[in-house]
Amino acid sequence: MKPLQLLLLTAPLLAQSVVYQVQHYIPRRNTECIYSDFQAGQTATFELFIIESPAGRLSAGVQIEGPIASDKIGEVVKNDNGEETGERTSKRVAPADTWDPNRYAQNPHELSLMGSLMQDAITNWPRFLNRHGNDFQSKGIIHHFFHIDYTHSGADEDAIRARAEITRQIQQDENDRRRRLMEERNLGQREMEEVYEQENRGRMERVLPDRIAPYEWTKRIKSSGWYRLCVQADEDILVEMDIRNSAVFGGVNQETGHVWTFADWEEWEEEERINKLDELKEQAKKDEEARALLEQVNSALKDQVKGYDLESTQRLMTEINTLVSQMQQMQSAVHQRIKSHEGIAKRNHQKIKKSGVVETLLYLLITGYQVYTVHNWLLSTNSLGR
Repeated sequence: MKPLQLLLLTAPLLAQSVVYQVQHYIPRRNTECIYSDFQAGQTATFELFIIESPAGRLSAGVQIEGPIASDKIGEVVKNDNGEETGERTSKRVAPADTWDPNRYAQNPHELSLMGSLMQDAITNWPRFLNRHGNDFQSKGIIHHFFHIDYTHSGADEDAIRARAEITRQIQQDENDRRRRLMEERNLGQREMEEVYEQENRGRMERVLPDRIAPYEWTKRIKSSGWYRLCVQADEDILVEMDIRNSAVFGGVNQETGHVWTFADWEEWEEEERINKLDELKEQAKKDEEARALLEQVNSALKDQVKGYDLESTQRLMTEINTLVSQMQQMQSAVHQRIKSHEGIAKRNHQKIKKSGVVETLLYLLITGYQVYTVHNWLLSTNSLGR
C-alpha cells in the first residue's frame, strides 16, 4: 500500500515519448515539398536528412523559399466567442492578398477555398521571383537553394578521403573559373573578384555533411506568410523533412543556433512538470478530498519519508529526465548511422556485383577469343591436322 501510494504520486512525472520524423519517399527526378506559415520576427529552422537510396546515391537538390502566399490564407477561423470553427481560411482574406485580384474579385466565393488559394500562389511564385529578382533582401524574400550529398558522410577513412577529394576538385574548378575570367576579359585581380562574385550568385552551393545527422538551416523571418522546403531527388530516396517555428518550440537554442527540437521541448516540459510538484501539493491541500488522502499518505509515510527525501527524489528525477533525453538523442543518432551504413553496404554490394559481372564477361570474351584463335590455328596447320 505504501509503495503503491508513493508510485501513484510520482508516476505522471515519469512519462517519456520518442519522436520520429515523417519520412517521404521521393522517386528519381521528382520533388516533394512541405509548407509552414510564419509571422514576421519568428525564426524558422528547415531540417532534412536523406536516410537511404536503392541506387546508393544519397543526394538531392534543396530549395527553401517564401513567402509564397499570404499569411491570411489558411488562418484558423474563430467565432465571436473566440472558439475555433474548424475552418482554415480566414474571412479576412481579400482579393489583394492573392496573385490575381481580378479573378477573385469576380469570384469572391473562391476566397474561402484554401487549396485553390495555395495552388494559385504556388503556380505564380516563379513569376514573382522573376519580378523581384534583385530585391530579395529588402522585401524579406527567402530563395535559398543548394545541393546536398550524404553519400560520403561519416567518420570512416574512405568517407573522409572521398569528401577531401570532392572538396579539392570543387576548389580546383573555382580556381580555373577565376583564371579563365582573368584571361578572357583581361581583368585585374580586384575586378575579377567583383565579376566572379556577381556571376557566382546564381550558382548552386554544394553541401557535403561531415556527420551522419540531419542538416539544419535557420533564418529569421522578415515577411509574414507561407514558406516551404522542397527536395528534388537525384535518385530514388527516403528523406526526413521538417520545419520548426520558434514561436511553437520556445525560441532558439543558443548553443546550436537552431530552433529547439521536439526532443528538447519534451525534456523542457518534463522538467517543468517536475518543478511544479510543490505547486501541485499546495493545490491538493486546498481540496478536502485531497487533504484526506494526503493525511493518509503522511500517516503511512511517518518516520519513513521526510521532506528532504522528496526534494532529493525530485532532483534525481530531473537528472533522470535529462539522461533519458540524452539517451533518446543518442538512440536516434545511432539509428541514423545504422541506416547510413546500410546504404553504404548496399552501394558496396552493387559495386562488387557490377565488378563481378564485368570480370565474368571479360573472362568469357578472352576465353572465347583464345578458343577461336587456337581453333583457326589448328585448322590452318595441315601437319597437325594429319
